[in-house]
Amino acid sequence: MTAKKVDTKSKIMDLAEQYIIAGGYGAFSFRDIAEQIGIKSASVHYHFRTKGDLVSAVMERYTHAFASQLPDPMTIEFEPQAMLNGFIDGFKAKVIDQKHMSLCTMLTADKHVLPDEVSDSLAAFYEVKLQWLQQVLTRLPALSGDNAESAAVRLLACLHGASVLVQATGKEDCFEQVVSAWR
Repeated sequence: MTAKKVDTKSKIMDLAEQYIIAGGYGAFSFRDIAEQIGIKSASVHYHFRTKGDLVSAVMERYTHAFASQLPDPMTIEFEPQAMLNGFIDGFKAKVIDQKHMSLCTMLTADKHVLPDEVSDSLAAFYEVKLQWLQQVLTRLPALSGDNAESAAVRLLACLHGASVLVQATGKEDCFEQVVSAWR
């Protein structure tokens, strides 16, 4: 693929991601993206056959970028509590500090209209988070395997719930109130 094709494909994905964060799955059409980039709608279809294909590609790229930023949860040099705090801080920086919902939260809100390929990509993203958290939590003395799995689910639910609460109320201190027990 030529550099121009790759660049156009990346621009399409970047715009789709921005639209989803701003308004969910239904917030854009191929025509909207084409107009923003200055290409024909058919050019968007050249790269992505359907909107589901496009949003799946966005989620897969997002998942890969997210996973590549996570340290190996079993690295002895990293204290598990420090890794948890880093995860919480990263979530806060991405969602709370930027004053918008996350890509995955916006897509989750639209779950009832998502094509299967997008739902599958979304589920895969959450699994990356849950598995990483579970591995970190197994290293905490107070938790074992089953408890770590349950704790990972609770922590992720707390983070997402806190982000919704902050967006709804505008009270950023709610986030720290919710996550303080995890720190």
